[in-house]
Amino acid sequence: MTFIMVAPNGARKTTQDHPAVPVTEAELVETAVTCFNAGARGLHAHIRTAETTHLLDVERYECLIETLADRIPNLEVQVTSEAAGIYESDAQIDLLSRIKVPWVSVAIREILRSQDPRALEPFFEQLLGKSRVQFILYDADDYQLLASLIDRNIIQTKSLEVLYVLGKYSANQESTPDQLDPFLAFRDQLSSHLRPAHEMICAFGRGQIPCLLRAASEGIDVRVGFENGIWLPDGEIAEHNAALVKALVDLLPA
Repeated sequence: MTFIMVAPNGARKTTQDHPAVPVTEAELVETAVTCFNAGARGLHAHIRTAETTHLLDVERYECLIETLADRIPNLEVQVTSEAAGIYESDAQIDLLSRIKVPWVSVAIREILRSQDPRALEPFFEQLLGKSRVQFILYDADDYQLLASLIDRNIIQTKSLEVLYVLGKYSANQESTPDQLDPFLAFRDQLSSHLRPAHEMICAFGRGQIPCLLRAASEGIDVRVGFENGIWLPDGEIAEHNAALVKALVDLLPA
């Protein structure tokens, strides 16, 4: 069965983009509840400042995880380390070094900005020793970079997790199902020890759900939500994140 993660807010969207974007922790928790009831089994969590800007904060993340564990014990929660044009890689590395949570996402191109890859070997060893790590890949070049780090033993893992991002850098941030092809082509030519054990996809814009359905048909898990797009398959705007989750569930094979 396809695993569905919801990404309800992202780093930038606010209620000006859609009134149902959760920007406080309380709103995020309630959104998680409704999305879990609609069929999501994972949450990709972003937190915000009082001014609703993107925030990386160890204590706030850990508190959110505790609250969600009390409300929805069976929900798998992943916290982001996204830079969002605000944080440098040193701040991202500091967060990831100190935080104690089950699952984190890491954009490989962001972490390596102005960093010596070999010097990051202890960081990756410590991080992978305490948390699941999903490496975010925006294109095949990111995939090649990640594969080279694994091949050089800078990243050592027997259970590689990746997220393919479609449409982030396309015109108007619109995705199409064929944007998955370069990722799969690169994956398929890798040696077996470099191939991921777990794959997930997210896709921007109106093509979000068609892209997710194509990925699911390839055995890839999916991430859906307002972070990437607010449109239902028929082109209408979803009332809330749970409506997107339900629309996806209804279209996936039982």
